[in-house]
Amino acid sequence: MTKNSGFLDKIKLQRFFLSISNFDNQRLIFHASRQTLRKAEMARLIVHEWLEQHEAELEEWKAKTALGLGISVSELERQLLAASEEQTRAKKKD
Repeated sequence: MTKNSGFLDKIKLQRFFLSISNFDNQRLIFHASRQTLRKAEMARLIVHEWLEQHEAELEEWKAKTALGLGISVSELERQLLAASEEQTRAKKKD
């Protein structure tokens, strides 16, 4: 009986330590994801602010580029969006 009892206690202790390490891993993952979300939100705000400040320059660039290519601004925007989506897909494959 004592031998089995000691064995069961050892198994319970191992499970306890495994659950602690699992909890620690989950906690670390949670904190890392929160940090990532904060950084992503800060980047989004910075980019949004920059776009607002340079909107006139961007519109001028789009108009000049579209004129140079002989297409409309909306067609240029569509092509830029398609190129961006293709880059995103290529990055996901890698």
